[in-house]
Amino acid sequence: MKRILMTLFIAGLVTGCAAQGSNVRYTDAAPAGDQPNILVMGEDSDRDTVPRNGRVFKRVLDALAEEMNGEGFKVYDEAAATVENFTQGRNRRTDAEIIDIARSVRSVPIDVAVIFSIYPGTQDRGYARKLRVRISGRLLNVRSGQRLGNFEVNSPSSTTVASDCDRDCELERVGSEA
Repeated sequence: MKRILMTLFIAGLVTGCAAQGSNVRYTDAAPAGDQPNILVMGEDSDRDTVPRNGRVFKRVLDALAEEMNGEGFKVYDEAAATVENFTQGRNRRTDAEIIDIARSVRSVPIDVAVIFSIYPGTQDRGYARKLRVRISGRLLNVRSGQRLGNFEVNSPSSTTVASDCDRDCELERVGSEA
């Protein structure tokens, strides 16, 4: 249910962006009535977030892109769109770097950046640990910098893991939650 609500929320915000983006005069912006070009990007400069090179990050990125693709939006792969002009595989990127990359893509003009962060949380109870996941994000008009909306999704419940569950074990469980 939360997944459906999040999808509808994001779809509504992105659709609204298409209408708002047409009010701003850019020669390479999406024409009025056309779906905006979307780039889904992870912001991981906060050390409490899951880094871009992690399995959990990739699963969330793919899920967000798939949801928006399923709703008919034009979602572009960051690596494919930036492979010729930017160093790939960088982690812990700042907002400024992410926005600069989105604005600099020339293979297809990017209208909206969906920028998200993944926050895993653990609560140690001695005999077991409880894991939770929170994904927060925002939609940004790449050209104007206008914030088009925000979203936050929390895991519906915590996942219990054994107290001896190592980092890989935790990431695998968090990945299934994310």
